[in-house]
Amino acid sequence: MSEPGRWTQMAEVGTTTALRFAGWFHRRFGRRPSLVLATIAGAYFCVTKGAARRASASYLARLAASPEGRNALGNRSKALLVLRHFVEIAISVYDRIVVWSGAVDTLELEHDGSEKLFELAQAGQGALLFGAHLGNLDMMGFVAAEHDLPMNVVVYNENAARINEFLETLEGPRVHVIELRPGSVQAAFEIRARVARGEFVAIMADRTPPHSNAPVARCPFLGSDAPFPLGPFRLAVALGCPAYFVLCLRISGARYRTILRPLFPPDSARPIDRKKGANELLSRYVTLLERFVQRYPLQWFNFYDFWDDEAL
Repeated sequence: MSEPGRWTQMAEVGTTTALRFAGWFHRRFGRRPSLVLATIAGAYFCVTKGAARRASASYLARLAASPEGRNALGNRSKALLVLRHFVEIAISVYDRIVVWSGAVDTLELEHDGSEKLFELAQAGQGALLFGAHLGNLDMMGFVAAEHDLPMNVVVYNENAARINEFLETLEGPRVHVIELRPGSVQAAFEIRARVARGEFVAIMADRTPPHSNAPVARCPFLGSDAPFPLGPFRLAVALGCPAYFVLCLRISGARYRTILRPLFPPDSARPIDRKKGANELLSRYVTLLERFVQRYPLQWFNFYDFWDDEAL
């Protein structure tokens, strides 16, 4: 795994001690002092992680090539944009810790389409939720806790059992982690069972699985073809269940907005050809992802060459 891959994995997962300390610090001193620490951490990684820093600069330059991207980035210098990119992921990690530690008193959440989840839950209907490393999808745990939604998260991690055990010790929302192993169909059966009994399953669908022969398709994304995993979308077509594009984006300060958009057009006939249907579903997903990346460029947290099949 490349240096950027190692860095993002470290930043996203963190340690038990860090989770508990940050949660305690937030409750003891409040948000502003905590964000000072997060900013320092972001600046530290920006200075010390050269490959990730170069990946950020390359991504931001690619984004600036489009009118939408230039408008979102503004007239800031390249160096300042890269620094803010790192600080933004540090804030995201901090807010993730806030959610999982149960200290959500200073966070605000507004809904843009996610009301549909409440309707599905009342009807006992499960769904697949396709997210991305854009914004802070952990806020779905906040949504689940606030509205008593049965939520599951699929991860490429061999320590899912340990993560579930650890989450049970926290004061935050109860979310079940499903481990996805390359070449195994066990996760698919578990996902099918949970959706069938009216639960929601969230999948990060923008990164291809590392060290895997899983099916991949290249789609136009920010000016060039990029690799995306096909497996999650094939599963959605096979299950025939509701499928949604979902993001939780930081709008300002401690205020987040949950975005939910249908990937299957409402009341549309489901495709008979599963391969074709999966590619169409992926195409809709990538189109929505590009649109929101261009609106919230500094909340895109893939600090490696996303367009290179071997980079992750």
